[in-house]
Amino acid sequence: MKRFRILPFVLLLALGACVAQPKMEFIPSKKGAVELRSMQTRIVPGDDNTVMRGVVATLHDLGYRITRAETGAGTVSGTRLTTLRMAVVVRPGLAGQSIVRANATVLAPFREAQVDDPAFYRDNFFTPLAAMTGRQLADAPESNSVPDAVRPIAEINTAAERKAAAKAPDKTDAKP
Repeated sequence: MKRFRILPFVLLLALGACVAQPKMEFIPSKKGAVELRSMQTRIVPGDDNTVMRGVVATLHDLGYRITRAETGAGTVSGTRLTTLRMAVVVRPGLAGQSIVRANATVLAPFREAQVDDPAFYRDNFFTPLAAMTGRQLADAPESNSVPDAVRPIAEINTAAERKAAAKAPDKTDAKP
């Protein structure tokens, strides 16, 4: 008899799991493109492979868990404390330099907001990157040669996300 009393609750839980999840709202920066680019980008002495290794090491030291690294594309994403995401792009620059652009977002329930505070990028990424690589970073020029910002890749948390990721083709093995 007790089994029949519990059955309605089990059915309600099962139906609740089938309800569509609300969509995540992305809140972009209110700053202009040039201003945002200048706070997110630095010139780092060194080839792009060396600088990329420094970026990954810096993210690890700052407590980020690397969620995706595509060395061929020069991108790496990480998550810290499940609410802070960072994506970094490294591109070759002029004469043994690399251009590094970082983009951070903060998660709240059903919202993801882009970080647009210059002090955040300076204090929480570029200063530690300079210390890690032992190199002095320079501001990037206001030109179109700066890489586009990449949105951070989230951790795969749910079973549905893991299943979808397993079915997705691996783009890193694609040949040009």
